[in-house]
Amino acid sequence: MKNNFEFLAGNEKKVADKSVTQENKDNRIVELFLAKENIQLLEEFSSITLDELKAKFAPGSKIVACDFAIKGVEKVGNLKPWGFEAEEVTSIDHHAPVEEMSKMVSSTTLAIEMKKSGKKIDADAIIAVNHTDCDSVLTMAILSDILPPEEKFNEAAIAADHTGKKNEIADLLQALQVKRDLQFSLKNLQALLNEEPLDEEAEKLLEKRFADRKKAQAAVSEGHFTKSRKVFYISLAEKIDGAFFPALVSEAGAIVVCSPMPDGSGKFSMKTRLGMQAPIGFVLNKAGLPDFGGRWNAGDTKRNGGTALSVEKFASLLEEAIEKYKQESEK
Repeated sequence: MKNNFEFLAGNEKKVADKSVTQENKDNRIVELFLAKENIQLLEEFSSITLDELKAKFAPGSKIVACDFAIKGVEKVGNLKPWGFEAEEVTSIDHHAPVEEMSKMVSSTTLAIEMKKSGKKIDADAIIAVNHTDCDSVLTMAILSDILPPEEKFNEAAIAADHTGKKNEIADLLQALQVKRDLQFSLKNLQALLNEEPLDEEAEKLLEKRFADRKKAQAAVSEGHFTKSRKVFYISLAEKIDGAFFPALVSEAGAIVVCSPMPDGSGKFSMKTRLGMQAPIGFVLNKAGLPDFGGRWNAGDTKRNGGTALSVEKFASLLEEAIEKYKQESEK
């Protein structure tokens, strides 16, 4: 049976190494960002409706929502190659629970698709972001004409959101997201692209991400994962970004990383992701997992206050869901 990640095999583009010359340096990224008056960083939220989003701005405002889910947008909006259009709102987001988004696609992919299609964004449209990870920053920057719609940015977003592979753009922007500072992220992205030194704080945050990646690699190499047929699971005392693991345990169909909830409730965060060997068409958000919240290929019980289930029980329920899906698909 094919899997959700199979089409990546053997299709990675090889980009020739070349030093950045003075002529091809891009020193306008921050300058272009500062010239934009229509970019809005909203508060973080896990859920928002179309009406709630529109209420944040003046009546009749055109809004381009970058990389955050709008509840029910798939029911009222028109699906385009770049996302959903619903009234004054254009949703450029890969989290929508529809088949077209249940594959290896990021919001950056959609932003690039929109730009290459020639679809214009009104000059006065609000470019709204609510978090500052790699995919959000790149989506916002491409839609705002701060960055060009180039494949290297799509590859970075896919690495950050799906495969966990090493990627210098993805690792940098993922590391800087804790700052929630778009200018800071773009300033250091500009430095990275120009092969110039990063800010000292950015260097420290990037070093922490590299250290976390090493912890993830050690967890795999030292045999801390338990393998239950297609589901690999592990319990950790502290969180590690689960996005690292698909590339590290490439034989897994799904990966569960368990850690205690920080609120002292005694419940657990079950950070769950599809692995490289996930059956094609199988999606986590329709698997009936207890307390799970998330999208087709990744999610966490943390979104619903954690779960009281043990990691062994949670993994067994996930294994049963995969097996049931495979049996039904083969009929």
